[in-house]
Amino acid sequence: MSWRTKWRIYEYIRNSIWIVPAILGALAVVMGIILPDIDERTGDAIGVSFGASAAQGILGALAGGMITFTGFVFSILLLAVQFGSSQFSPRMLRRFLRDPTTKISLGIFMATFIYALLVLRKIEPADNADFIPDLSVSVSLIMLLLSMVMFLRLISKTTQGLRVAVVVGDLGRDGAAVMQRVYPEPVEGPEAGGIEEVDGGEGAAEPSRVVTYGQEPAVLQSVDTRGLVAIAAEADVVIELIPPVGDLIAWDAPLFAIHGEGEDIEDERLRRSIAVGDERTMRQDPAFVFRLLADISSKALSPGVNDPTTSVQSLDQIEMLLRLLAGRRLTPGEQRDGAGTVRFRYPAPTWEDFLSIALDEARFFGETSVQVTRRLRALLEDLHAAAPPDRQPAVEAQIRMLEASVARSFREPADHEIAAARDRQGIGSPGGR
Repeated sequence: MSWRTKWRIYEYIRNSIWIVPAILGALAVVMGIILPDIDERTGDAIGVSFGASAAQGILGALAGGMITFTGFVFSILLLAVQFGSSQFSPRMLRRFLRDPTTKISLGIFMATFIYALLVLRKIEPADNADFIPDLSVSVSLIMLLLSMVMFLRLISKTTQGLRVAVVVGDLGRDGAAVMQRVYPEPVEGPEAGGIEEVDGGEGAAEPSRVVTYGQEPAVLQSVDTRGLVAIAAEADVVIELIPPVGDLIAWDAPLFAIHGEGEDIEDERLRRSIAVGDERTMRQDPAFVFRLLADISSKALSPGVNDPTTSVQSLDQIEMLLRLLAGRRLTPGEQRDGAGTVRFRYPAPTWEDFLSIALDEARFFGETSVQVTRRLRALLEDLHAAAPPDRQPAVEAQIRMLEASVARSFREPADHEIAAARDRQGIGSPGGR
């Protein structure tokens, strides 16, 4: 199985809402067939004893009620997800649907309905009018209890998941995990411009061949870096990825540049080393975390919402992630083989890029918000103190742009003094800490 096939399967399973309910539904079918047979063969009452009318009433109520209940819950869930995606960002919809609580809850509701129907057919069979599947009916009651527990869990998780603090906190934790995986090494020594310089060599020369994309336009989501290093080492060349991860690739856009001979490398083999989709993912795209947080901040600052406190909460997480990146060695966009030879190059964001993605829109849209300007001031000053010396000039440039923005929007001296102060809460920290 190729790397791209594995990626597609992984993403499909992760993003599909029907797979877990289908598995639980299939399990319910098996249980609904096997358990009544076990009841009939043992001939003993296992579990709570029921009369025929009571068993039929319980199973009929479960079968009829659970399918209606499932449809009701699913409708309410879709409304909640729609509200959350419109409140925060449309790009958050996939994150809401990935929640395992949603998938398991819907699966248990459907499984209870299917199981009750299958057991109901065994009540008062023609060949054994006295047979009551007590064990099977008892299991249906257990499934009903489990369904109620999962319903409460789903309601709790959904309502909690619509809180701003929970959404941005989850993004912050996911983003930190991605950045620690993509940038595992701490900063050691100077880094020019926030990213290490790469050496020259074959990768800096004109490419001998360019491989185009040649497929339906899509967003570049991930790259098989190990596989490409192995291909390049085998052919003794340097392979360069032209579009960065997260870019939309046109059907005829250049995809790879080969530096060296490499005539034996098949174009399709290189194309199979990338994964594409309809939108960006975090897995190899740490900048996408800042994009999501910046989206939430920008939407909160729109005139129709006018909620600068939500923007401040997003900036809290942005600061945590920038401080994490400040202490990490940002890779120079290259991968080496076992002998230490550069075999694969790719576009990588710099420290300045991360600062721009994370802060520019908050500064622009929050230009007239005292809360936002004060929080940005505190963020930048604290980040400047935490950043290595070679990364401080980029932070200083952001501070100068913030000062110019405040001077442009708050011309009265008293207003300017308030808006230019630092405050980690936006407005509220004692003494403007």
